[in-house]
Amino acid sequence: MEFNFDSKEQLITFIQSEIITTAEATELLNCSRQYLDELVSKGKITPVKTINRVRLYWRDDISALHKNKY
Repeated sequence: MEFNFDSKEQLITFIQSEIITTAEATELLNCSRQYLDELVSKGKITPVKTINRVRLYWRDDISALHKNKY
């Protein structure tokens, strides 16, 4: 997967639309933070990045997980 951006603004727009936080992921999946942590531990979903207690996820990965009823 390769992405090219012509400007910082394009990158920011991309990140805002395609990357979501743990809080947003739990809302989309309608699950608890603990259950999302369990899904990560089981390898069902992989965060893009972890910062302290916040994990960042691809929106498409969370949507696919939701579609497959995790």
